[in-house]
Amino acid sequence: MKSISKLCSYMCLIISMLFLLSTNCWSQENRINPPRKVSKITSVDNFVKHSFELYHKVFVYDSLTKAGIEVPAEIEDELMERAEKDVDSLWGEVPDIADDISDAPFMRQAKATLNLNKSKKALKFCMLSVKAYFLGTEEDKDED
Repeated sequence: MKSISKLCSYMCLIISMLFLLSTNCWSQENRINPPRKVSKITSVDNFVKHSFELYHKVFVYDSLTKAGIEVPAEIEDELMERAEKDVDSLWGEVPDIADDISDAPFMRQAKATLNLNKSKKALKFCMLSVKAYFLGTEEDKDED
């Protein structure tokens, strides 16, 4: 009886370790979804909207390059122009965000903060992807 309970405990441990290892090894990068609900603070909602528009463009381009598909130069140039417009739109919204959040009721402040945190994750992905695209990665530097 004792050996059966030990065997069961070892089997449970092994199965759980295999389950955890498999999720880390075979997981793929998922797209960050924009927030479902707006915060009803105009500057925050515009900032989040523009940041996810930029994120979508960078994510699609990054996915294509990782898949090994060569993007034509005309499409690349158009993508860069639109990305510059999105970045300019982001910079236009930044000065008003802090004032608008501080004047809003508490629940709107909380929702705005959650939405800004999601857009922060999206912008971080954009920054890392663009940095890797223009500067290269550590592996690229080692090969040269």
